[in-house]
Amino acid sequence: MKKIILAATLLCVTAIPMSVSAEKIGFVNVTRLFNEYAKAKGIDKMIEAKFSGPKNEIEKLVVDIKALEKEIKTNELLMSESKLTKSKKKLQEMVTDYRSKGMALEKELQEVRNREMTDFRKIVFEVTQAYAEDKKFDLIVNEGVMYVSSKLDITDDILSRVNKKAN
Repeated sequence: MKKIILAATLLCVTAIPMSVSAEKIGFVNVTRLFNEYAKAKGIDKMIEAKFSGPKNEIEKLVVDIKALEKEIKTNELLMSESKLTKSKKKLQEMVTDYRSKGMALEKELQEVRNREMTDFRKIVFEVTQAYAEDKKFDLIVNEGVMYVSSKLDITDDILSRVNKKAN
């Protein structure tokens, strides 16, 4: 029984490559495509503009935390017990606020990036599908390829179509 299963598996594995014949193959570098798309759409500038206020607030909080830490460390022996306790409590509150704001900012930033990436993927998929049908491609691949000849790289063509569709 094992010999029959092994023979059937071997037959299937060797038959598949012989039956698949792609005459026209293309490659799309999706990483390069996204970087160019992001530049063209100004995604980085949009993200920077949207998040500069909260980012500056967090950076100011870091400066304030460091200043309070330094004050506590420098004057710890000279402070009264109640003043020291209040300062340490304020420091802890500032650190908690910093962490909370940092996580909220990171979460919102990730959501914006995910939305942009989802829109990008949809456009690339639609454009690549249309391009493949228009140019009669049998197969178009992307990431995960160890080597591709430059004559198979259609990234520039796809990029120009993606940019047209995105605008």
